[in-house]
Amino acid sequence: MGGLPRRATFFRQLQDDGKLVYFDLGNNFPKPSEQGNLKVSLIHQSLKEMNPSVILLGPNEWSYGKEFIDLGMPYLLSNGSKKLSYLNNFQTKIGNRTVQVLGYLSPSLVYQNPNDPPSVFPVDQELLEQWKGTTDEEAWKLLLFRGSQEELELFQRSEWFDLIVAGSNNDDELEQRMAVRTSLGEVPMIPTKGQGIVAGSFNSGKLEARGELEIPENLGVTWLRSDFDDDPVLKDFFKQYDDEVKELFFTNLDRMESQRKDSPFIGEAVCAACHSEAAKVWKKSRHAHAFATLKKEGKHFDPECLECHVVGLKPWQPPEDADPQFKKWEGLVGFLSPELTPHMMNVQCENCHGPARAHLLDPNQKLPVSNPGETCVSCHHGSHSPLFDFEKYWPKIQHK
Repeated sequence: MGGLPRRATFFRQLQDDGKLVYFDLGNNFPKPSEQGNLKVSLIHQSLKEMNPSVILLGPNEWSYGKEFIDLGMPYLLSNGSKKLSYLNNFQTKIGNRTVQVLGYLSPSLVYQNPNDPPSVFPVDQELLEQWKGTTDEEAWKLLLFRGSQEELELFQRSEWFDLIVAGSNNDDELEQRMAVRTSLGEVPMIPTKGQGIVAGSFNSGKLEARGELEIPENLGVTWLRSDFDDDPVLKDFFKQYDDEVKELFFTNLDRMESQRKDSPFIGEAVCAACHSEAAKVWKKSRHAHAFATLKKEGKHFDPECLECHVVGLKPWQPPEDADPQFKKWEGLVGFLSPELTPHMMNVQCENCHGPARAHLLDPNQKLPVSNPGETCVSCHHGSHSPLFDFEKYWPKIQHK
């Protein structure tokens, strides 16, 4: 379901057909974290290989701070302060057509220190007039946009752009929305999570759709399904990233090992001593082999993947209504590594029912069980589990 290596393969195919001009709507960075820092480096490496003409600065890039932005990359922000080191606009030739690109990032999507002069400015008549003074009147104009519907309508009313393309504001990656609808019409929107490419081609000066699904403004979408192989160059980048994540995993392991003796998690073998029938159902399920599935993909040292394939990877946060007996274990973990905590591998009882040590010490202490449907979708969501259907999956693990 998409991804940078497939995107690179798609672009290499397009380059065989003529000049390729690639505009990126940005927001490629993950949430800030130690592993996120490694991923930022991977993303920059991969994007450089694909040679984008411009990358709209997104709110995720902004949240990391300027020290994480590779200024060798063509980041675009047309409504930013002149003090910022980003492109104000971009101009190129496609055939006989001059194409000019501007990028708008709403100030409502970024944090700005209220005690400092603003660095990102809202759209108003003054901004539009300022832009008009720096652009080629005869050029075909494209706006890369991230902002609100109200801001989008202001750009539509200006009737100044030949095409506006919006960055995705859709969090549901299984129900893709390909347009933003306003009172003035539709604006095409890129697929979320990089699952597809919005593309078009200029023929005789006219923009024509390219791809298997047409969307507004003579564009098409090509979905990056599994019929696109991973680009071999980017495969090497991802291998290096996996090695760095593995090293980070063991670094963090040293920090957490001291918690092992105090862990609130006990493992399924202890649970099975009293709950033998439930244990039989579990052993026949795919949950009992979840770690092997991850190991097969070589991702068994990646915390972002391990979280749903082992017990208690993240420091435990008890529910607000949990018994005080449980709250004393707040912030402690279960799984550390296959060598140190083999009894915490796979999806087990405590993934769904919560840590069981308090219940083991006093069986009258009830486990903080969550609603089954809500618990399942904490892992079974989006591209992690695109075929998940609670009514279909639940009978496979249901037990008493």
